[in-house]
Amino acid sequence: MDVSDAIAKRTSVRAYEDRPVSADVLKKIVEAGQWAPNAGPFQISVIQNAGLRQRINNRALDAMVHSDSEFARQRASLPGYEPIYGAPVLILLSAPADAPFGAANTALAAENMLLEATGLGLGSCYLMSPTRALNGESNQDLARKAGVPEGYTVQCAVIVGYTAAENKFSLGDRSKRGNVNYVE
Repeated sequence: MDVSDAIAKRTSVRAYEDRPVSADVLKKIVEAGQWAPNAGPFQISVIQNAGLRQRINNRALDAMVHSDSEFARQRASLPGYEPIYGAPVLILLSAPADAPFGAANTALAAENMLLEATGLGLGSCYLMSPTRALNGESNQDLARKAGVPEGYTVQCAVIVGYTAAENKFSLGDRSKRGNVNYVE
């Protein structure tokens, strides 16, 4: 699949089969993130341990339930909702808390990984919900267990796996977004 096809076919998958992703495939996805443009350091932490993924999921769900965000509370109230959607791989992207371009660096790495996963025939989704479970003083214990370095903040996450037949938490069809103007 070429890059244009991967961009057009990429979608946010919110339901996964209970099937592991091979080490070779996962390595390609992670390396795609490492090739992203950047303006400073960032960390990629790959979480395959089911127990740790579940702890992050549960803490994120609790934070969403108690959030000031109406959207987060609404999503968390859906029957059967799980913030990491049962994906077999959770990839956390973090950067130094004081890095001025940390959010951009990690978002670029995440997009590369999303496109690589699509090109390899896997489902994926860009997430912010794990940041609720891993950032802040009260979450440092879990962040360290997840491989987030001291002084780093989780900026975003990517989940990867084989797409399940039913995607009941979909937010709807994709469409092009953003306004465009050309200045000549």
